[in-house]
Amino acid sequence: MDMPIPMPRYRQRIVARRGAEFVAIPADEAAYFHSDDKLTFLVSRDGQRFLVDATLAELEASLDPHEFFRLNRQFLARAGSIASFRPIGKGKLLVDLQPRVRGEIVVSQEKAAAFRRWLEQ
Repeated sequence: MDMPIPMPRYRQRIVARRGAEFVAIPADEAAYFHSDDKLTFLVSRDGQRFLVDATLAELEASLDPHEFFRLNRQFLARAGSIASFRPIGKGKLLVDLQPRVRGEIVVSQEKAAAFRRWLEQ
């Protein structure tokens, strides 16, 4: 009798801080995560920002890789939050997220092909 292959278990909720209170946010409510000055923030689909006590690397390892992609050192985004992207030369991509982000999000030439494959799956 074959043993079933256990499915990887991914994080369903992220405990985050808003002011002095902690809230559990369903992973599917997260639009993207970004790091800023050694702090990690979760931005929800409706644009709210929360502080998260985890690094982007820890989040990347614990979230479903079919849903989330590490765009660069500052951003980990859900597929549904990618509004658009366009080439900007030398194989790099400029990504627009929803909710909007101040500044530019660039996917390196090395990650560009993997990013496109991920979005098409």
